[in-house]
Order: sequence, then structure tokens, then C-alpha cells
Amino acid sequence: EDEVLRQIDAMKAMGFGGFFMHSRTGLETEYLGEDWFRIVNVCADYGGKQGMEAWLYDEDRWPSGSAGGAVTRDSERFRPMFLHMTLLDGADYRAKRAETEADPATVAVFALDEKDGFFSTARRLTADETPKDGDRVALFTVVRAAPHPNYNNGTYLNTLDREATEAFLSATHEAYRRHCSDRLGRTIPGIFSDEPHRGASFATFDRGSEQATPYTDDLFPEFEKRFGYSLSDRLPDLFLRHCEGELSPVKRDYYELCEELFVERFFAPIQSWCHEHGLKFTGHVLAEDTFTTQIIMQGSLMRCYEYMDVPGLDCLTENTTAYWMAKQVSSVVRQLDKAGMLSELYGCTGWQTDFETYKAIGDWQALFGVTLRCPHLSWYTMKGEAKRDYPASILHQSTWYRDFPVVEDYFSRINAAFRESEPICDLLVLNPIESAFARAYSGAFYILFARDPEIKRLEQRYEWTFHVLAD
Repeated sequence: EDEVLRQIDAMKAMGFGGFFMHSRTGLETEYLGEDWFRIVNVCADYGGKQGMEAWLYDEDRWPSGSAGGAVTRDSERFRPMFLHMTLLDGADYRAKRAETEADPATVAVFALDEKDGFFSTARRLTADETPKDGDRVALFTVVRAAPHPNYNNGTYLNTLDREATEAFLSATHEAYRRHCSDRLGRTIPGIFSDEPHRGASFATFDRGSEQATPYTDDLFPEFEKRFGYSLSDRLPDLFLRHCEGELSPVKRDYYELCEELFVERFFAPIQSWCHEHGLKFTGHVLAEDTFTTQIIMQGSLMRCYEYMDVPGLDCLTENTTAYWMAKQVSSVVRQLDKAGMLSELYGCTGWQTDFETYKAIGDWQALFGVTLRCPHLSWYTMKGEAKRDYPASILHQSTWYRDFPVVEDYFSRINAAFRESEPICDLLVLNPIESAFARAYSGAFYILFARDPEIKRLEQRYEWTFHVLAD
């Protein structure tokens, strides 16, 4: 307790106007335990006396949604679900047909004329049909995420399921309401959500699979209700291709549905809860850098920002030129007249980083609209694994910390000037991410990178257009 109070004093002296209280690697206090809330309230009360804002953080480490695994550890009901494709020879399928038909995870079986991920014909097999000689068989099953130590032996959350989100709110947000209620909306102005997503699609990132894509219990009826045709009858069109460079309405409609469910069932309920309790909703969504990263992990970032009071981004390291990460946020901020724009910046820059580098990173972000700077990060301890937690530490573990007002005072003046100005917006550029939706398939991506040449071309043209206009 004494240590965190000393650190609040240090942050005040460094020129910071507030802080986020974040569970990180090496935490010894029980997450969401009695001591946890006692320290949170001590920080909020003392920060208030110092004229500083104390913001909550809604997860144990990241990504936000699982309450440190508590929501999913004992309940498979709320674990992420994925639709998985297995391609078999007809003879192999016939040998395991009885087992497949009896498996409740089986969704559909198709006989295909397929080679190397391309198919010309597909017919859905009924219970009394068998594949013909020479057919390939596509077996579609539903699988759930497996427990993992990163989630304290739980899993991430099925963020396409409204009941799962309600369980997360009950475990986390309601616990803060019970323990910190008289501070919410006062010394605690808001809550930060870090890297939520809807699960990896056709990629191995975060233990995903190139043969799997997100699913939820009512995916098929919702698809038919919103788009007027059956997705379960067109699954080969989602996972495979007819020809190179194909634009598929099935693929576009699938990603559109996942995006709509993600914002309706995860972001909107959290925003509603925050507003009901006088809090601002801020943070950032996972994987902002490219169309590919967005499609793999959540679809389209800009749709999510609508539901955040202070939308934000996370820009790691010091060498990126993907300045559109900030531009896509500031565009939503202007369109919807948001209160401001946050950046979690300086993460993964390393101990060698100097003030000149901090200024350079902050300058381009300020130019593209960042008004709430959230430097990453300040530790209360370097003990154990914590010393490797994406440094440098912007606090007393760095010898220069008493001189940090040189950086923060500069950006205070810059932001004050920008707040008094109006951007000139006389050219509209339409974000073409739905064109990439329509080109996704099993094999289009590798980890968080595009393999598909048409998606690569679209990325390159977008990057070229951005830099021609912005430079």
C-alpha cells in the first residue's frame, strides 16, 4: 500500500494526470480478491486528493473478457467455439462414417470435386448418402477452445454470445460496483478494455487453426435471418474457393455477421453497463495494423469504436509507419463526436529508448488525433518475470523518470493547441476492408500475415494511397 502511494506521487511529479490500475505478469495479490479492491480504492482515493484520475482495467492481464479465466474455467458454455473443416478421401470417410454421424459436434458433410483448396461442385450428404468414388469429403464440426495457463486454466470468452458477456460483466464490472460504488464516475472516471476479439479465423494466432473459424450456437439461424439464405448449405464456399481472385458473397456475409454479433453482444452491453454506472468506456481492440490482422481477430476495428466513449489504439515498438492505425480511430472520433482518442503507446520499445524516440512516437500520433496518452507502462515491482513485461518501465526503475516532464509538458502543450483547432476534411477515402472479407478462406493467412495475393495487393494499394495523401 505504501509503495503504490509513493508511485502515485512519482507519477504526479512526472506530469501525468492519471493512471490505469492494471493486473500484470507476476501479480501476487489475488485478482479481484478483497486485498485487490482495497488497494484499488486506496489508489483512487489518494489519486483524487492529488488531482489525478484513477481508471479501472477490466481484466487479469489480457485479452479482456474472461475475468482471469473465472468465467470459462468451470463453464464450457461460455468458451469460444469454432467451425472446423477436415478434408478426407471418400474411402477414409466411409471407414469412419458411423462414428462421424454419431458425433454431436458434426454440423455437415459435403462430397466435393476438390483439389488444393479449389472446388467445382459440392453436394451436402444426407444420412443415407455416401460419397462417390473419386469424391473428396469435407467434414464440418464444432470445437471449443481448450483451457490454457494464460487464462489461469480457463479459456478466452465466446464474445459472439450475449450471455457470455453478461457473465463477464457479472464477474468483473459488478464486482467493482460492489466494492468501489461511491467512487465510480468521480475519482474513477472510466474503465479500460484491452484487446478483446472474436477469435482467430483461418489462422494459427492465439492457438487458432487455418482450418477453423469462429462459431456460436445461433450462427446459422442468425445468418439466414439477416442474409436470406442458408450458410450451413454453403460451407464449402466459406472455407474453399472456386478460382483464384474470387470475390465471394458467402465469405463477405459470414464476416459481416461475425462483426455485427461481436459489436452487438460484446461491445454494446459493456458500453451500456458503463453508462448506467457513470463511467466512460475506453481501451483498444486486438490487431489494428492491417486488414489481415483485423479480419483474422475481429473483422473491422472501426465498427467497434462506435461503442467506446474514448476509442483507442495500441502502437507497439518504435518503428511502425502504419499511421492509419491512428487515422481509422480519429475518423470515427470525428464522425461520431467522441470525447477524445486514446493511445496505449511505448510498449515493447525496450530499455534503450530515449526521450527523442518517445517524442517521435508521440508526435505522429498527436498529428493523427491522439488526445489521451497512456504510456506503457509503470511497474510497482520488477520481481521475477515482471522485469520482462514489455519494458521500458516509465517509472523509478528508469533513472531518467524524474525528468519525464520534459516529454509530458511538451505533449500537454501540443494537445491543448490541437483541441482548439478543427481538421480540414475535404476528401473522403472509403475503407475497403469488406473487399478483403470477400477474399478470405482456409489458407489465405499465415499467423497474422496474408498469403493470398489479392489480399496482399489490396493491402499494398491501401498503404500506398494512405501515404500519398498523408505525406
